Amino acid sequence: MSNRKPSVSCCARGFTLIELLVVIAIIAILASILFPVFARARAKARQASCTSNMKQLATAILMYADDANEFMPLWSLVGGSPIGGNPGGHPYTWDEQTYPYVRNKQIVVCSDNPFGHAYRSYALPRYVSGIQLSRFTAPPATVMLFEKGQYDWGVWDDATGENFHQSHTAKGQPGYSEAPFHANGKNFAFLDGHVKWYTVSAGPFADAFRPGADPGSCEYPYPAPAGDWPPAD
Repeated sequence: MSNRKPSVSCCARGFTLIELLVVIAIIAILASILFPVFARARAKARQASCTSNMKQLATAILMYADDANEFMPLWSLVGGSPIGGNPGGHPYTWDEQTYPYVRNKQIVVCSDNPFGHAYRSYALPRYVSGIQLSRFTAPPATVMLFEKGQYDWGVWDDATGENFHQSHTAKGQPGYSEAPFHANGKNFAFLDGHVKWYTVSAGPFADAFRPGADPGSCEYPYPAPAGDWPPAD
């Protein structure tokens, strides 16, 4: 009688080509489902970061006004006009004036700005510039800041605006190819300090206090390039 144990032969079996293709197809389907979800989540996170920036800037502007006899900062101390252009000299724009209250230049940057992550992304509307807070009849409905910009912190250009469809610059009027900042919409900060998102087809008007002016009226009420605000309907 032999003491040898019977050997058990094992045959290692690999995946067939069809099985590999099925696994790859399943992974591709899962990726196609999950990647857009991750992209939307990241976009929401960037929008939330922008909202936080605007709330902090709105608080800084209100603190500035509190120290300046309730006067809003001027969008630029050197003035200028859309037609006349930059009059020269250091502009000392609204973001420079309110810098002591935030001490952070990066707070004016929105990571969804299509012109770049280093540009100032917010503008102070011309018709809240230098206005005393007590004159605003509807602070919760009056825009303090909106998303617009392809220039650096402290630069005169794009520090202000009149048309809220100017997502970024005067070139950003409807019909141009530049997309709004967030999911086909933009954030707006209001004089009471709250921030709200609007679609590109909507958006509030600034409260105006020039004699004879209506809310949303403009110094040059014609479509670009002749003016900087579409005429009222």
